[in-house]
Amino acid sequence: MSAEQLRRERLQQKLAMVLEPDNEFVVSPCIGVCQMNTKTAWCEGCFRDIQEIARWGSFSNEEKKQIWLQIDQRMNANQGCNSSSN
Repeated sequence: MSAEQLRRERLQQKLAMVLEPDNEFVVSPCIGVCQMNTKTAWCEGCFRDIQEIARWGSFSNEEKKQIWLQIDQRMNANQGCNSSSN
């Protein structure tokens, strides 16, 4: 399994926890791979943009869940593309 596949799997596991109906705490998507992709402007690890990363702590749980849904869309849209931070 490639490093990219492992990152995606970790994010999918976190997303599944976030979407559990009884879950009141929304975990951060950060998986410790903090490198911005200059083409997409998303973090290579968590698929958030710099504003979402910087403001994560100030978002409500509902806003965080919406960002998680965007992350899922971004991962799916970016699947199979070569990631590049240059």
